Amino acid sequence: MSRKSCFSLLLLVFAVLCFGASDAHACSCGPTPTVLDSYEGADAVVITRVVSVEKAEQSDGDGHIPAGVRYVNGVKSTRMLVERVFKGSMKTGDEITFGQGGGADCIWTFSEEVIGAQFLFYLSSREKNPAVWYGFGCGRSGGLNHVADDLLYLNKLDKVRGKSRLSGTVRLNAAGALGEGKRIRITGAGKTHEVKTDKNGVYEIYDLPAGRYEVEPELPPGWKVNTYYLSYSPSVAVDAQSDATKKIPVLLEAKKHAALDIHFEIDNAVRGKVYDPEGKLMRGVCVSLILPQGEVPSYSLRSDCTKETGTFEIKKIPAGSYVLAVNLGGKLSSREPFKRFYYPDVSERERATVINVGAGETLEGFDIRVPKLEETVAVEGVLLYSDGKPVAGERVVFKADAATTTKDTIDGDANAMTDAKGRFSIRILKGLEGELSADVFAYVGEFENCPKLDALIKKAEGNGRMSVIKTEAVKIQAGRDLKEVEIRFPFPGCKKAKQQEGSKQER
Repeated sequence: MSRKSCFSLLLLVFAVLCFGASDAHACSCGPTPTVLDSYEGADAVVITRVVSVEKAEQSDGDGHIPAGVRYVNGVKSTRMLVERVFKGSMKTGDEITFGQGGGADCIWTFSEEVIGAQFLFYLSSREKNPAVWYGFGCGRSGGLNHVADDLLYLNKLDKVRGKSRLSGTVRLNAAGALGEGKRIRITGAGKTHEVKTDKNGVYEIYDLPAGRYEVEPELPPGWKVNTYYLSYSPSVAVDAQSDATKKIPVLLEAKKHAALDIHFEIDNAVRGKVYDPEGKLMRGVCVSLILPQGEVPSYSLRSDCTKETGTFEIKKIPAGSYVLAVNLGGKLSSREPFKRFYYPDVSERERATVINVGAGETLEGFDIRVPKLEETVAVEGVLLYSDGKPVAGERVVFKADAATTTKDTIDGDANAMTDAKGRFSIRILKGLEGELSADVFAYVGEFENCPKLDALIKKAEGNGRMSVIKTEAVKIQAGRDLKEVEIRFPFPGCKKAKQQEGSKQER
């Protein structure tokens, strides 16, 4: 089972109305509500067990059927048995049916693998149509092994109803390992309280006075609070700093709940710089940490590409032994015109320097020099509108002809952004042939008095209101440096319409 994220119910309704449940685009969740808010906002709160799923007839591996309707995992609906009722008119033993979400429309999807699994659902009557329920993807509903915080409150609802509550779950990493027995210090209203997480990683405290509190978790050695997840708490004070890694401010209202889930991440890094054979710093070179032995992966999640300053920094590294690989994919490209090699300067991984990284360690000073670069040529020019105005801040793309590249060893495509004067400079592997062009996405009425652009949008393929408008492609033979290459859009530069942001800006 997967929960598809969404920002709000309004966005969900819009997506379903505009695209249909099976075709709606993906959306993003906002802060997760507290247990109390979810309980009060639901018409029914129940624990269910999956009994069976109804499969789509003649579905293929992707869930498509001849009529063209797509059912995720080939499932049309899921039948569940109500095992416990915390709120609502349902009774233990009732059977309910859930419709299948479309995979990217904020509605829950199920598969045969969840038969027998238990779930906690916060259900609203708006999710029923008419005898089939649709689980809303954002919120606190979840598999029974992921809702320990909720059950800790719901299982003693009669005893704690009306009391203030501060609670959350502590997780050691993104994989979901729970932090059991972690001390949480809570300071506010002139007092300091200390609680510990239980076997499920959950902490809670009741009857705190309303006000602002600082939550200070016990940090495992070499770890820190992952501030990214703080934005999903509905209770973090709006003035909290992005680097609030030790004391996290939360707001608690009288007789209400405050929620703060805490995720830890490993606090370590490997840093260095990449130079070309002449000692110049290189931008856009990707450096990866991989294991010293075993099959060479095609990519690594522990990697970073050099910035303008030629520096890289690989963070959040599980403790262990690694080697540094440069251009791990091995393809020649304008950004990395060299084959894969390993630090300090060897082509065989077995000869690479082994780096031991521990939690809390920052290792620096890894200066990497690329031994040899394949030749590249520079293509410089300007991107203009049809009336000669420069096009600033748009991307110019070189697309290499397939005949001049080798799929497994050469990535011939390249791109660059134009500056304030519309100028660009792209480096291309010498000997390649291809086309240079640019495109822009626009819609009718986006710009004032721009009939040429509006006509092009209406003429282009699509719905007639918005489209991608392209320049004519310029043929390129990268045998030598090329200068003063000119690319033009087939419409003039126009001023943004007043209802758009930056109405005085010009294209």
